Amino acid sequence: MKTGALISLATKYIAELHAAYRNVNYVEDFTVTTLAGLEVKAVVLDHDGVLGPNRSEGPDETGLAILGRCVEAFGSGKVFILSNTRAKRDARSRTYARLVPDVTYLRANHKPDPEGLLMASRQCGVAMGDIAVVDDGLMTGVLMAVSCGARPVYARRRRLSETLRAKAIRLSTTWPQIVLTNVLYAFAKLYRAGHTG
Repeated sequence: MKTGALISLATKYIAELHAAYRNVNYVEDFTVTTLAGLEVKAVVLDHDGVLGPNRSEGPDETGLAILGRCVEAFGSGKVFILSNTRAKRDARSRTYARLVPDVTYLRANHKPDPEGLLMASRQCGVAMGDIAVVDDGLMTGVLMAVSCGARPVYARRRRLSETLRAKAIRLSTTWPQIVLTNVLYAFAKLYRAGHTG
């Protein structure tokens, strides 16, 4: 998605994006009970920064534990991984298939393009409104969720064992999204104040 189209889409859903940012969830805190408390029937998770380090070929121990809890909460065939990273896509697909066969790794266009979420909805027979998207990217997975009517779950990791390069990549993608969300929200507030006063 081109920058102008991304900003336009983000501006349209800025209240929802900012609310998701203010309601950050920590992946390590997810339990079967909290996942069930989302009141959805399926879940789509990001890999980089949520289930494992950036550019890694599979989930780390925490990611594996979360996936196990997701399968317990939603059932086999209702848990999906959707990642923007193309570089490790084939290796990840094989790794996830081997480690967690009840989980589906999706190959789709870059988020916030809805293709991956539509694929998940079709594959599991669950409407968009009954799918949660767990992602650390406000302008990627969270924006995809809110623009499609899915349940956005902005998530971060408290601890993530990663190389310096992987951390730099993660921070260089997530922090600009946080800044852009806050700037767009501030402008939206100023605009509303100017038109209601």
